[in-house]
Amino acid sequence: MIERGVSLSEKTTYKFGGIAEYYLELTKENEDQLAKCRELTNDIYILGNGSNIAFSDRGYPGMIIKAANEQIKLLTGTTLEVNSGSSMPDIARFCYQKGLTGAEFMIGIPGTIGGGVSMNAGAYGSTIDDILSSVFSYNFVTSTEREVIKDKLKFGYRTVEGLDGDYIYKVHLTLELSDKRLIQEKQKEYLAHRKETQPSGLYNAGSVFKNPKGYYVGELVERAGLKGYRLGTVSISNKHGNFFVADKMAKSNDLYNLVQYVKNIIYKKFTIKLEEEIKFVGDFGKED
Repeated sequence: MIERGVSLSEKTTYKFGGIAEYYLELTKENEDQLAKCRELTNDIYILGNGSNIAFSDRGYPGMIIKAANEQIKLLTGTTLEVNSGSSMPDIARFCYQKGLTGAEFMIGIPGTIGGGVSMNAGAYGSTIDDILSSVFSYNFVTSTEREVIKDKLKFGYRTVEGLDGDYIYKVHLTLELSDKRLIQEKQKEYLAHRKETQPSGLYNAGSVFKNPKGYYVGELVERAGLKGYRLGTVSISNKHGNFFVADKMAKSNDLYNLVQYVKNIIYKKFTIKLEEEIKFVGDFGKED
């Protein structure tokens, strides 16, 4: 069911954002609602788990569609069919149970596979395109469903081209058989590293910036003396310089302004232009 006037503050890991004019939490049972979305607005944004998104405090004057269709099943010995609302840690755990390797890097990524594909999420030297075989989607421009094989898409660092105007409703992943003990050891190693280096139990959205070629943003921020720096209701983590944490009831505009501030400082000190990994959705800038 398409809802009106829904608060976005509970739809992302940062826990802030204004009101969406339209909102649809899409499950397997109500996929027929997709065709109705374009009748209401051409301004449609697809949301996964909300782990790399900051919605404006001013709201969103269009349609937010949240992927909530969760299902993971084994099609063949090494191929999975995964609905877009399935979490990446759940996929990693499913693969462990089936003795499949290749998805271990997902174990600590707090997002859905739909969102992961749309930004080619990755960690520890692995990315979604390493195991993706095809994407099944609904295109809002043509109002048709389609299957797109991996070779028809162009993947880059946290980017993918070829899915513009598409709602991803399921994907096929191809893994390899392996020893369950080795898979478990690798997952434990990745989780331990995340716990040691990244803030937990706080309002954040993972890495704020993409790492420039040859550099790590966390190290640049530390060298610039910015770890712990605060602007309003948002601050840079003392644990990792590429994680920005928000207070309870924080303002998304404070995050936006802090991101711009850090970009300016890093460029002045190192002549390096940082590019956001987090997506700012809506109207940001000066306060009303």
